Amino acid sequence: MRPVTEFRCDVVHVVSDSLDKNLRLYDVNTHTENVVCDHYAPIRCVEYANWVNGIPTGSWDKTVKLWDMPEKHCVVIYEQCHGKIYSMSENEEKLLVATSDRAVLIWDLRKMEEYVMKRESSLKYQTFCIRLCPNKEGYVMSSIEGRVAFEYLDPDPEIQKLKFAFKCHRNKQGITEHIYLHS
Repeated sequence: MRPVTEFRCDVVHVVSDSLDKNLRLYDVNTHTENVVCDHYAPIRCVEYANWVNGIPTGSWDKTVKLWDMPEKHCVVIYEQCHGKIYSMSENEEKLLVATSDRAVLIWDLRKMEEYVMKRESSLKYQTFCIRLCPNKEGYVMSSIEGRVAFEYLDPDPEIQKLKFAFKCHRNKQGITEHIYLHS
């Protein structure tokens, strides 16, 4: 039994990462599972990037790797000097990475040599999740304290004035704490 941290799928495949440092590819048609790759520390996030026909993975070993699925090998290893990878989001050519040192790194999947932009999280505590907006003009991130921030990618100061953050409502039920938005 392996603890799975995330999974993604297409029509035929399910790809999952886990704390055992391996990325697994499961073929739904043939019911076969293959270990595609590994990291030196647990893999925390995985995305399915149709744009480049690959699988980006982020690990607690502080690396982002891009895997070629048809060939089952690593195309790019980027060892960034920031913290462990806690969350990632992909939308066509853009890849966002949130790290343990509160950095947000923005990559262009077409040229992964280095990130194109680095931001510091506007949230005070560790990032729990980050997601790119469908229009690729901004992103939403949440922290372990229950705050959510909306930020724009455009560095223009006038656009940056539009970013905002809010705290979600909390409701403790027994030993579980539910965090939700009020509508």
